Amino acid sequence: MKKYLIALLLTVSTFMLTGCGSTEPVQEEKAIAVSVQSAKGGDIENTNIFSGTTKIKDETAVTVEMGGTIEEMNVQLGEKVTKGQTLLKVKGTDIENSIKSAQAAVNSAQAAYNDSDVSMANTENQLESGLTNAKVAYDKAVSGYEETKRQFDNTTQLYEAGAISENDYKQAKANLEQTQRSVDQAKASLDAAQKSYDTGVGNRESAKAAIESAKVGLESALSNRDKLTLQSPVDGVITAKNFDVNEMATQGQPAFIISSPDILQIDLSITQADIGKFSEGQTVSVKIDEQVIDGTVNYVPTVADASSSLYKVEVLIDNSEGQFKSGMSAEVEVSIEKESNVVKVPKKAILEEEGNKYVYIVGDDNRAVKKEISTGIETADTVEIKSGVESDDTVVIGGLSLISDNTKLFPVVKED
Repeated sequence: MKKYLIALLLTVSTFMLTGCGSTEPVQEEKAIAVSVQSAKGGDIENTNIFSGTTKIKDETAVTVEMGGTIEEMNVQLGEKVTKGQTLLKVKGTDIENSIKSAQAAVNSAQAAYNDSDVSMANTENQLESGLTNAKVAYDKAVSGYEETKRQFDNTTQLYEAGAISENDYKQAKANLEQTQRSVDQAKASLDAAQKSYDTGVGNRESAKAAIESAKVGLESALSNRDKLTLQSPVDGVITAKNFDVNEMATQGQPAFIISSPDILQIDLSITQADIGKFSEGQTVSVKIDEQVIDGTVNYVPTVADASSSLYKVEVLIDNSEGQFKSGMSAEVEVSIEKESNVVKVPKKAILEEEGNKYVYIVGDDNRAVKKEISTGIETADTVEIKSGVESDDTVVIGGLSLISDNTKLFPVVKED
């Protein structure tokens, strides 16, 4: 509490001096009572205060992955949950039937593959042997054709030279045509053997592919069964719950909102004039219900909101002890400028005359000494003195209009 010492005002005393048989009144100088305070050394900081409202920073919507009737509900509104905890279960009769059908399809495909594999094992040697024989026969037919063609070309030259008869020429030509037919037949046999072999291999590969396809169907059915159980993806608190037991849920429909209240966010709407006072990572002071804690500037936008022309700044505070709730009013104090180890005086001690600043200090014999000063940071009630006043100088802070330089003072100390 501020208090004043009892102010004393010296009254005028009139004394009569006697001499030479006559008297004459003499007036003593009055001392003016003024409030004073010592200039102090210390830190000074100029801050701005911005208002906002707390909200939960991280909220996770948990949606139903498989539609159906809710069979189990394992959590309630406001309950704390952990990652992986079962929240609800959906009745899955159709899914179980799908799993049985898919498993049967896998078994059937496996049996078909086994049959084709056995069949292929029994015939593979025959098919490979037939294919090899067909290739040998084809190569032999081609070789025979080439030899017959060479002989026919020689016969043609002899016939054209008149060295052999026409019957000999025709016989050579018939032999060439016969070997050509042999080549064609060998090629057809080779193609048939290759086709038989490819068909056998293809049947086995098709059966194998059918197994893989059936397994995919089974895995899908099993995955759908897993989706009947809805688990929490995060640690947090259930802050919204949209279903109860025996209610129908549709795939993709939100079932819960899970919030993580350990970190709260305060949204500030900042003007163009003030946005430069914020930077990401900056430490700020946050006051909520008379409790003061540190906060951190998490986000400073580069552009203003189109609808309001204000900048939406985010401040985060630690709420791991759960002392604050979402929706509380908060004051965020931001440091604008700060200096340490300075001389500072009350703002009301400063006078301005013709653009210059002055203070009165109490000098020798309690005389007022008018001192010109230069100032620095100014807060609502305190000013930094850069020159003109020293720490522990006694500064006049009240009654300034009653005094001037060299006025006799009666200092009354005003305590902080």
